[in-house]
Amino acid sequence: MSSAAAATTSAPPAAAAAKTAPEVPPISLSTLKVRYPNLFQTYCNLSSRQLETDDLMPDNMDTTTPIDAATGLATKIMFVDFTETLDGDNGNCPVKADSDGNKFGTFLLKLLAASESGSVGGDACRFFDALYAAYQDITAFTSTASKFEHLIGWIMAVCRNGIGALLERGDPDRNRLLFKYIAEEFKKIFKQDAAALGIDSGLHQFAVTWCGHLQTMLRNVKKEYGEYAENYTFNYIYKPRPKKAAPAPPVASLGVNVAAAAAAAVGKAGPPSPSPTSVAHAPGMKQGGTGQPKIAEDEDDKAWEEEGWVPRTKGGKQKSPNVIRGELQRYIDKCKANRTSTQTAIIEKMGVNNNTYRRFMNPKTYKDQWSALQNGTYWAAAKLLEEVKYTEENAKKKSSSAGGSAKRKAAATTSSSTTCAATAAPASKKSKKDQAIELVNRINAVEDVSYDCAIYDSCPVVVAKIKEFLNRDGVTKALLLKAFGDINSNSLGRFLSGKQQDQCGNITYKKAYVFFEKLRIMEGKAKSKKRLSNEAQNPQGYSTVKDRGCRWVVSF
Repeated sequence: MSSAAAATTSAPPAAAAAKTAPEVPPISLSTLKVRYPNLFQTYCNLSSRQLETDDLMPDNMDTTTPIDAATGLATKIMFVDFTETLDGDNGNCPVKADSDGNKFGTFLLKLLAASESGSVGGDACRFFDALYAAYQDITAFTSTASKFEHLIGWIMAVCRNGIGALLERGDPDRNRLLFKYIAEEFKKIFKQDAAALGIDSGLHQFAVTWCGHLQTMLRNVKKEYGEYAENYTFNYIYKPRPKKAAPAPPVASLGVNVAAAAAAAVGKAGPPSPSPTSVAHAPGMKQGGTGQPKIAEDEDDKAWEEEGWVPRTKGGKQKSPNVIRGELQRYIDKCKANRTSTQTAIIEKMGVNNNTYRRFMNPKTYKDQWSALQNGTYWAAAKLLEEVKYTEENAKKKSSSAGGSAKRKAAATTSSSTTCAATAAPASKKSKKDQAIELVNRINAVEDVSYDCAIYDSCPVVVAKIKEFLNRDGVTKALLLKAFGDINSNSLGRFLSGKQQDQCGNITYKKAYVFFEKLRIMEGKAKSKKRLSNEAQNPQGYSTVKDRGCRWVVSF
């Protein structure tokens, strides 16, 4: 039973009959192929997976999957029926049952349900493929009103499903880009006049409410799934930064009555239906709530520290990869000329490896320059350049604030301070580096851990520990490579980019585990619950052997 239907079961028979509405046909696979080609391709992959699974089942099991005559694809995947009609009554919801947005959102919600098979890592990959494919199809629409309607369907499907596997085990970098892209689409529309775009005001407020639900859900990922998960931002609406002397403008100044939207759009909701007949029923999410969502604001002048930040030109357009590439090269050349830094130091400061940096800096790598947005160097360089610009502008303001003799005195003081800072900086940096080296030496001096010990932490857990340790003052990858016994940097890179246990044969796995086990003992920390559980369930520990079929196995 759908959530909308559940909410009306207590109504008198006459009232229930009055609300009866004709059922709405779902999106056919033929229509999906023409109108949503990217989503259709994702569906084809799931259909093939379903039919291959049927072939592996014993002959005495009835695994006949219905097939669509027009496309030859399965119409029922993982017990989710894509031919099921939609509930024709969405109550007071601004998204009408027979609208393209509702049909699209319901299809996407079903597709997410069909992507779940119990393997968290696999589900995370399939979730991302489905959501990104849907995003690509949405951006292909030329009509803003149609795009807006489909965006609402996208966000409702995400909130109704909860996408737990994607948030718990998905690639954080890809997830950030996906949520940023969707938020940017909403932000573009919310900046404009809804009436001029042909968007109903009720639908506009309804979208703001649902965006708030997703923002709350993404903000609490770490709380929901544990310390190794990542929180995400969803800056879906633009709020001008107030002047420092004036109080921040209230939310109502945006022309968005969130409380009214929540009251009108949410209403009373039952639990989400396992086989939803309409994505547009009142919210019933796994996370978040139905209360008034908070709208994210820019909290300070360092806008580049926001996850949803985008580098822009003075005209407001996003800076292209070619522009960032040129600015970065000029900055590197400038640092080399005045001997303030080196290219290696700048790359290390950005937190990217040499191969990633070289691919980005070579324009021939990408047929379309905007494809370089997928390279982490684009965002790392943009943030670094913005920080440098911010620092230089602040320095100019301070030097020009005083006049006359005070200005000369301040200039002399600044010059003296700069000289002192220039001489003190290397010492300070060296001090932190020395402290880090001392820490590593103390860790490796612990004798209670043998290199032949069993491994009770999975690869993802060890990867998380490596990344956390690299964030300590003075710790660099070069130092960590030495701490692990002078292992190759390529081995470390492959291990950090691996998925699940596919790098269990990597020498980094064993070396890093022993290192962090020594660190735990040195710091006097107790074993985690997960660690104790692993020891009890698998006394021999995780395997470091790869079988011939390229599957990772646990040896007993």
